[in-house]
Amino acid sequence: MRTKTRAIESTRITRRRGATAPNVVIRKACDRDGIVLGHIVANHNGAPEGIVAAARRATQRMFDAFADVSNVSSRIIATDATGRPRWSVSPNFQIVEELAAT
Repeated sequence: MRTKTRAIESTRITRRRGATAPNVVIRKACDRDGIVLGHIVANHNGAPEGIVAAARRATQRMFDAFADVSNVSSRIIATDATGRPRWSVSPNFQIVEELAAT
């Protein structure tokens, strides 16, 4: 299965009616100083294993796209089927944690 991934501007994430795209992992690529270099987006299937697999694909593409990127400084967020941010993934892919409801 092939996943579409694209780098997008740091100030703009794909939006649908005020929300981000549904079932995607967003990797915010930052350097060691926290400067945002860009965003990488990869689709996932909603299962924790699918989120981790998409995060791994996004991370590989992040390292391919940005020479000065920091793995630890680059956040990983996954959206749910409605497009709302729902999970955070640790940089080592060991923890998928649900975000607090707002």
